[in-house]
Amino acid sequence: MSFRPDTNKFKQEMPPPGGFPKVDVMEKMRSRGPSGAMIWGVSVAMITYGYYLIGEHNKKYRLEKFREQEARLAMIPFLQAESDLDWLYRRDKLLEREAKIMEGVEGWEVGGSVYYSKTRWVADPPFRLQKMYK
Repeated sequence: MSFRPDTNKFKQEMPPPGGFPKVDVMEKMRSRGPSGAMIWGVSVAMITYGYYLIGEHNKKYRLEKFREQEARLAMIPFLQAESDLDWLYRRDKLLEREAKIMEGVEGWEVGGSVYYSKTRWVADPPFRLQKMYK
């Protein structure tokens, strides 16, 4: 069997006469940080400043690279002269060695072109000199 409460003793709770007092929500609410517009403004300012710094760095980097390239271009004649002297030294050593090896062969011309070209000059391949002196 089920127990049924007595409906005559039941009393509904109601608000006090005149209603509940007003609650000022804005007064009790604490500040929750900067507004969205302020966050956007600060973000845009920071990003703009960051791009400005990148641009300044790129200008300095470009100038540094330009000066480095100028220095390298200024050294090219000296490096080419050094390379030419090295090539002449190696060629002289190679011709001495060729003369020593081929001294018994008749008709051999020391330093002659292996291509038998009378119309144009053909330089010795660089690997030939490197192989001889390694």
